[in-house]
Amino acid sequence: MTQLIFRNGTEQDTKLILRFITELATYEGIEKDVVATESGLHKALFQEKSAEVIIAEYQNKPVGFALFFHNFSTLLGKKGLYLEDLYIIPEMRGRGFGTAFFSYLSKLALERDCGRFEWWCLNENKSGMDFYEKMGAEKMSEWTVHRLSKTEIEKLSNL
Repeated sequence: MTQLIFRNGTEQDTKLILRFITELATYEGIEKDVVATESGLHKALFQEKSAEVIIAEYQNKPVGFALFFHNFSTLLGKKGLYLEDLYIIPEMRGRGFGTAFFSYLSKLALERDCGRFEWWCLNENKSGMDFYEKMGAEKMSEWTVHRLSKTEIEKLSNL
């Protein structure tokens, strides 16, 4: 696992980010819904800074990405980390990279004093649901929003 590193996405990663988005959409059977473009992503991510991207590399090759942004909880009076997408290429799944990614993002949420770490998962994604629940995430609704409380974020960040 020491050969797995996480780094911030850069402008030079725009094409790679779009490729990962398209691969994820294809995996989920919604590739027809991808309308993102390189120029649109470049503007949103690197000029407007609407979201952030973390690239996972294994043996110096990109193997996945996470795209996230901050939301806000009025009840907590704090920002949260909202994970829009996390993707690991198929041939690298089952190696603990997903757990490592969630640990990395949990540490980031703690560093930024986030009160929550949330994401959505399609209900038919049983393997995803099982993985999230194993980490301590709580099902929230029909589309199933998952949330890690600060306690669970702390636990996961120490893996």
